[in-house]
Amino acid sequence: AIAMVGITPAEAGAASGLFNMLRNLGGAIGTAAVETFFTKREQYHSFVINQHVSLLEPATRGRLASLQQYFMAHGVPDPAAAMHQAVIAVGQTIRAEATVMGYADCFGLIGVALLGAVLSVALLRKGSAGGAGAH
Repeated sequence: AIAMVGITPAEAGAASGLFNMLRNLGGAIGTAAVETFFTKREQYHSFVINQHVSLLEPATRGRLASLQQYFMAHGVPDPAAAMHQAVIAVGQTIRAEATVMGYADCFGLIGVALLGAVLSVALLRKGSAGGAGAH
């Protein structure tokens, strides 16, 4: 309704079509931008986490050993196969953590964009109210 303020009935059809086209275009561009941002942030967080997960780290070796024991206790009789499962499990955990961090970054970006939009609308309303009184 706000988008159609000041539009004459003769121009309403064209204005409505233009508004819907721009809304769809904005949605497509916004979705693509957020998806690209998410992918880059997920890759970044995965890289950072992988820098700290090394076989030289005692915590990593301990986690792999405990996962190996877990898999051996739950039906994987071969220690090498159990260690392989443990490495896969650690990799999946890293990916899951990086994904959550990527989504958190996206929500932060969307929050900042929303705050910017709210502030710009508030400033536009104050400006248009003062201008309308002068006419």
